[in-house]
Amino acid sequence: MTTFEHPWGELTLQRWPRRRNELLQAWDSADHYLLKTLKERHAGPLTLVVNDQQGALALAAAQHGPVASCGDSFLASRALTHNRLLNELPEQGATLWPFDNLAQAPDQVIMRVPKSLALLEWQLQWLSEQLAGGTPVWLAGMDKHLPRQLVPLMEQYLGNGRAELGWKKARLFSATAPGERLLAAPYPTQVDGPMGPLTVHAGVFAQQQLDIGARFFLAHLPGSLTAGAKVADLGCGNGVIGLALLQAHPDSHLVFCDESWLALQSARDNVARYYPQSTSEFHLGDGLAGCNARFDLILLNPPFHEGHVVGDHVARRLFRQAKQALNAGGELRVIGNRHLGYHKLLGKLFDKVEVLASNQKFVVWRCS
Repeated sequence: MTTFEHPWGELTLQRWPRRRNELLQAWDSADHYLLKTLKERHAGPLTLVVNDQQGALALAAAQHGPVASCGDSFLASRALTHNRLLNELPEQGATLWPFDNLAQAPDQVIMRVPKSLALLEWQLQWLSEQLAGGTPVWLAGMDKHLPRQLVPLMEQYLGNGRAELGWKKARLFSATAPGERLLAAPYPTQVDGPMGPLTVHAGVFAQQQLDIGARFFLAHLPGSLTAGAKVADLGCGNGVIGLALLQAHPDSHLVFCDESWLALQSARDNVARYYPQSTSEFHLGDGLAGCNARFDLILLNPPFHEGHVVGDHVARRLFRQAKQALNAGGELRVIGNRHLGYHKLLGKLFDKVEVLASNQKFVVWRCS
């Protein structure tokens, strides 16, 4: 836990999901810079917060006035709830999943620059449609994570934008809303899958073409399954792995799981296109947590980053969840970059870990 001092007081914040011996704090200088700007330049009471990471922005801004918060990440939304309860605070306005129409036009927007350029474009377009003309929009991020195209994208979608001074390795960008859509963002995109074109919403991994890891994994899915097998596509993204399994085993029951609302929407769209009669389910959450089901097969291509944080902590969490969610005799089939050495982690959790296939870059393991 860390004490976060903001312009209207202080908060006790924890990163969520919680990790033993956590070394990272739940806020950074970009959060401070946005809140400092809000205090100095606010145009009115209602603030829209976009892409809050751990609740620092929404919980602090709520001490200034009413807040609405929106974003694509379930984990970020849960972090906000966790830290609100930790500080014994009331609910802080509406949370939009992910970007519904605003019930009330905000007086200003504070926004973390997302990692994905596609998501940034889509969010800027959404803001241009939702905000009254002249509404101030302030974006910030840490210098090492900022895209070079940020100001040009603001100019394209909002009609204006400028970079302001840096502060403690963070930088602020400002614009005013045009009051109308100036440019349509080119999302969702389409990529070629084994069953045909797949819809990929903004910010979902592999925006322009199917990634090489997924292509290798597709060649090593189970050849036979028990009729009616319950299968999880864990961290499903656009759903291509689960869709390929449905193509080979149409009587299987798929549960597509992801923490990104837009990823799950991609999977929903693709299942509806190719297998509208399937009994598939869609679980938005922290992996399999809160998914009250057990599985005969879990398919997993785990990310090795969470936002800008790189490491194996996400894979560790998903491996543990998979072990707990498998039926007796069930199997986890997982792919990973060879250099990540996932076999060491898997060997601590599963009785049997065997290599099904490998190439210079990837390894596919079967764990039971």
